[in-house]
Amino acid sequence: MILDYLTTHKAFLQEQFNVKKIGLFGSYAKEQQTSQSDIDIIVDMPASFDNYYALKELLEKELGAKVDLGLEKSIRKLIKEKIAHEVLYV
Repeated sequence: MILDYLTTHKAFLQEQFNVKKIGLFGSYAKEQQTSQSDIDIIVDMPASFDNYYALKELLEKELGAKVDLGLEKSIRKLIKEKIAHEVLYV
């Protein structure tokens, strides 16, 4: 469902938020989510406070769960290396 949403709305996200790349990682990407899981999304986009929070709010509303939105350029190298093998980009 999440990947379907991201794929279907990719052009809108690019136009509205200047998203260059977006992907899912964490428990939802591994299909190990629980009712307590948040949705982990990594995004490559310009780091604008307004755009970041507008995108986060939109995704939470549309996906019906808390979204942990990470900016690709802001994620520390160690964490980026850890999740690199599990990110599902659309």
